[in-house]
Amino acid sequence: MERRLRSLTETPNPLTQDIDLATPLGIVRLLRQTDAQIFAGYNTFCGFYDTPSLEGMAKVARLTAEFLKNDRGLVVLSGAGTSGRLAMFLAREFNDLSRRFGRQPYRYLIAGAAPALIQAQEGAEDDPYQAQEDLKALVPEEAEVLYFGITCGFSAPYIAGQLEYALQKASWHAVLVGFNPLELARTTLVEGWPLSFKDTAEKVATAPNGTILNPVVGPEPITGSTRMKSGTATKILLEIVFSAGHRLHCGQLTPAELPSYIVRGLQTYERAYRSVYLSADTLGTVVELAGKALHGKGHIYYLGGAGRSQKQSSELERVDGGILGLIDASECPPTFGADFEDVRGFVENGWQCLFPEGGTDLSSKASHYRISLNDFEEVKLPCVTDRDLCIFIGKPPQANKLLEALSSRGVKTVSICWDDMPLSTDLTIILPIAYDEGLGLAPIEMGIKLVLNAITTGGHVLAGKVYGNRMVDLRISNNKLFHRTISIITDLMGVSAEEALEALLKSIFQTDTLTESQRESAVSQCIELAKNVEKVVPKALLLATGQFTYRQACEALAQNPIVRAVIGEYVK
Repeated sequence: MERRLRSLTETPNPLTQDIDLATPLGIVRLLRQTDAQIFAGYNTFCGFYDTPSLEGMAKVARLTAEFLKNDRGLVVLSGAGTSGRLAMFLAREFNDLSRRFGRQPYRYLIAGAAPALIQAQEGAEDDPYQAQEDLKALVPEEAEVLYFGITCGFSAPYIAGQLEYALQKASWHAVLVGFNPLELARTTLVEGWPLSFKDTAEKVATAPNGTILNPVVGPEPITGSTRMKSGTATKILLEIVFSAGHRLHCGQLTPAELPSYIVRGLQTYERAYRSVYLSADTLGTVVELAGKALHGKGHIYYLGGAGRSQKQSSELERVDGGILGLIDASECPPTFGADFEDVRGFVENGWQCLFPEGGTDLSSKASHYRISLNDFEEVKLPCVTDRDLCIFIGKPPQANKLLEALSSRGVKTVSICWDDMPLSTDLTIILPIAYDEGLGLAPIEMGIKLVLNAITTGGHVLAGKVYGNRMVDLRISNNKLFHRTISIITDLMGVSAEEALEALLKSIFQTDTLTESQRESAVSQCIELAKNVEKVVPKALLLATGQFTYRQACEALAQNPIVRAVIGEYVK
């Protein structure tokens, strides 16, 4: 297994190296500092406000306008995990805008298809061949496509496969979106595929029908958790590009006005970011409640309205806060190794909210896919206890009824509000972010995303899911996470990559002595086996110290599940 240069999205952020020692308010303040890097840039790398990024966004905005004018033109967004969920969110958002002009040209793909919107589909992002089949099935043969492949660290094989396909089509244009310098794109060959991601990225950079958008926003506050800064940057970048493209298409913006429109858009989001952290004290209190809920084996429930899928009496009621709650909840199991039920999201009208124009309703597939507020009322409400935390995003229609029932059970309640009429909850986080003439509801939704990310990240930090700013209980469900785990073991235990790999394999194979065939196992085989091993990464960390047998590592973690405490006792 080849050693590779680490991408910036997988690098520990110096600002948060002691986030696990911080108070709840301290955690929020650290997140405020790292979120500032989205706009300030990182180190000497090209950021959002630098000329190459601004010119790249302007170029793609013009391309968007051209494809929107074309009756056969489609805009396809694709990603895995968070990137795929944001692809859904953005396609839905801009189809809603396009509906006013009699056309809905946006499409999305997520590795693992619709189920992956709610629950991560193991290994789906590692198959570039399936990715190409998914793209072919989505797009009519005669269509001309502006394709956006979103992969924050320039690593997802799913996106590599589709980029290769898009570059072969003369009437298509391929846009690679990420937040890692091109020179740090993944160089390891994708298993069963002849190229590395870097090979494909370099093709995009030089192809006449290819463009790369990659402002560098710096390492994540929790190492590798690209749902956070990179996810926020994805939303900012593409919403500005698509808003500008629509305005060019409709004659509401001239080419000469485009550069200043993009800068004003970035400044609007930056003001919204600052407005979020005016509520730092209250947000810190909510983070503390989230930590207590998770540490005490309780749950966090997000309850949100339907947003754009319904006709509302005011524009502010159309905010898609409920969907952002679903997205945030879905990211916790693969990020922190959390149980699926630890954090759940529910939204008015469930799947109909996600797919207002019609789509797959997976409610009957499994309890995990019951995501409507009616499902919460029927299944969860009778079981809630005073260990749980319920967070209302906006004012869903059942809010007052649910609040009465939750209060009678001693459940702590919080509301996230962006108007002057908050709910009567125990705590309220007010987002003083106005509707924007150019970007509409998008800055408010970014503010909601920052709040939700802070709540679940801070809650899991307080519940002992990180060591320093590294996730140490993640589930190894794909190639990216396998290599991330090796880096985590190397960094925390001060061992070589080879020693880290050995400790990880011992944990996966549940042994103290590896056979030659086990050492030579394909990454995909290791990933499959790791799915069935509890606390595979914490055990590997203990094994890497050389002070534990596999059995002793299991016993130590059984006595004290807080990984940091066990490691701290033996590693000086």
